[in-house]
Amino acid sequence: MTFQPLIMHIDGLCRESNLSGALPATDELIRIDQAVGQGFKAKNLDKDVRTIQESLNQISPKQGGPKDKLKVDGICGPRTNKAIQDFQLKQFGLKGMDGLIEPGKQTIQRINQILFSNLPIDPSIPEQIRVQLLSHINLVSRSIHAAQTNLLLAMAPSSGLDLGGGRANDRLDRHFALGAQKGTARDQTIRQIQGVFTMFANALLMPGALGTGAFEMDPSGDPRIAFTFANGFFRNGEIDEARNIRRDRIFLGRRAFFALSDSELCAFIMLHEMAHFVGFPGGSFILDNGRGWFTDSTISKLSADQRLHNADSYATFAVECRTGNSAKPPYVKAATTSR
Repeated sequence: MTFQPLIMHIDGLCRESNLSGALPATDELIRIDQAVGQGFKAKNLDKDVRTIQESLNQISPKQGGPKDKLKVDGICGPRTNKAIQDFQLKQFGLKGMDGLIEPGKQTIQRINQILFSNLPIDPSIPEQIRVQLLSHINLVSRSIHAAQTNLLLAMAPSSGLDLGGGRANDRLDRHFALGAQKGTARDQTIRQIQGVFTMFANALLMPGALGTGAFEMDPSGDPRIAFTFANGFFRNGEIDEARNIRRDRIFLGRRAFFALSDSELCAFIMLHEMAHFVGFPGGSFILDNGRGWFTDSTISKLSADQRLHNADSYATFAVECRTGNSAKPPYVKAATTSR
């Protein structure tokens, strides 16, 4: 059994790690009033441009920061515009490189995730975060309930009435590749998946520091989205002495996860982490065999057994069950787990 936590980093991948490697800290979240960069939306106010120049200068070139420090002069000239584009290209690829940093949007959120603060937490912040977390929990709870309902329909005997069992089984086949399984073997697999989502529901009932479920705020100063221990649900009361944290919790990043404003993405991340947290019936782990939607090659190549032990499979299945839409959502990113 592994006692290294599974950490979701800002590239969206979960890896076993010792929680070390904090990046340079800033005093507070950076903010701009108007857009900075290129195009008709860019207002390039002096103070906003200076904020972006100072922030990009604190980011290492490996993460898209400028190799040669920008002059902090409040002028959004060619070097500053190139630095913005280089950062976006590194972080989001060509599709995310528009040369514009807007208040509250993707680029400034990512800058804040990288410039994660190591400072002591203001006493008022936990309450603010608790309120924000509760705004995402509804989507998580509804997704779990929809998945459980879908599984019950899939197991229901055919009665000649269209109760949705066919569609329910189609969803299972899409996300878990169960098409080759028949009869009692298929029923057993469906019960195992149901067992995972039952544990998801139980995890929401755990008494947590944020007032709902097994979720807590990441107590450390690293730019993580989230982390948890594999099968941590079954480690009730265990303390990891090396890190002085509980093993029966899912930790969410104060300035990485909580810098995100998209509730759908936040709920998806929480569902993904819950799969790691509860594991598979019988005690085996649910890890990351592939990241993405069932249409992505990173998922479609996986066997049924690999998908049953893959965190994104549970998150994507629950999302489709809740929305009724098999199209890939924009926040689900395909990635191999080898990088």
